[in-house]
Amino acid sequence: MTNIAIAPRTTNSPVDLRPQPPESTTENRLKAALEHARRLTEMYGCQRVEVAIAWETVEELQTAQSAQAVPSCQSVFDRYCADNPHALECRSYDC
Repeated sequence: MTNIAIAPRTTNSPVDLRPQPPESTTENRLKAALEHARRLTEMYGCQRVEVAIAWETVEELQTAQSAQAVPSCQSVFDRYCADNPHALECRSYDC
């Protein structure tokens, strides 16, 4: 008879072995929309409404992604001042 050591479980919750869906990020959605628009263009050409809607979706997702990637300096500074109202940088003076 062979003795087999089994490591104790560190949590009391059951292990979920089901595949997890990928995160729904703007980048993943953009890739999927771009692939969809390309396939529709190959299938139907450029004259169909569905193709135009697909490419419009790609443009909107690109705009959303670029807006997330580069916040404006003013909005970052405003957020900093809202979080730190007594900081020296956030004081305003009337001249």
